[in-house]
Amino acid sequence: MSQRYFIDKKLFEQNIIIGEDAHHIIKVMRMKVNDTIIVCSDLSCYKCKLTRLDEDVQFSVIDELKKNITADITLFQGLPKGNKIDFVSKYATIFGVSKIIFLEMQRSISKEKNTENKIKRLSTIAKEAAELAHRFDVPEIEFSKNLKSIDFKQYDILLVADENEKTTTLNDVVNHIDLEKKYAIIVGPEGGITDEERILFKKLGAHFISLGFNILPTEIASIYALTYFSLKKCE
Repeated sequence: MSQRYFIDKKLFEQNIIIGEDAHHIIKVMRMKVNDTIIVCSDLSCYKCKLTRLDEDVQFSVIDELKKNITADITLFQGLPKGNKIDFVSKYATIFGVSKIIFLEMQRSISKEKNTENKIKRLSTIAKEAAELAHRFDVPEIEFSKNLKSIDFKQYDILLVADENEKTTTLNDVVNHIDLEKKYAIIVGPEGGITDEERILFKKLGAHFISLGFNILPTEIASIYALTYFSLKKCE
């Protein structure tokens, strides 16, 4: 299976790969002229042949790959402790999320700070995960200070993972995937969501769902939900 690289549109138009990706091709993978790679840019991916390897790498396009059909899913992850944000960024990307917003909620122990540096690091993690998962895109990552700063009306279906919900499952709410709709999955931080936050979500018309009998760690919960979406038929 060919190695996959994400580059921006301007570089793709010049058929060139630079920086860390070029270093990876030349020094880590030790590729040669005429070796093939997958280059992704602007939501499309192409099978390409290497034509020159110097400090930078040049390539020619052989063929465009068929794009996978996926749902538009935004994950609102209650801001967790420590490097759990790294775990979420990697595995939510692998399991198909479209966008990740780390949200400071009432029970978040960690607070939003140094977000510019964090976004840079997490975007690199997501890019590497997208390459590993053979995705056609890399999810956008953001931080938000509170629930009231989010325009939840842009989403067609809000799904709140709530340990207090014992009966309603994902399948009860989403029995097929509508590609015309935008989905939001909301996962609380360690300790879950508060009653005040439940009231807010109810006013927004959110669906409260159970993720099974066992209580899942916050960094794992989104994987459960995203796996469900990846297995359902899209329409």
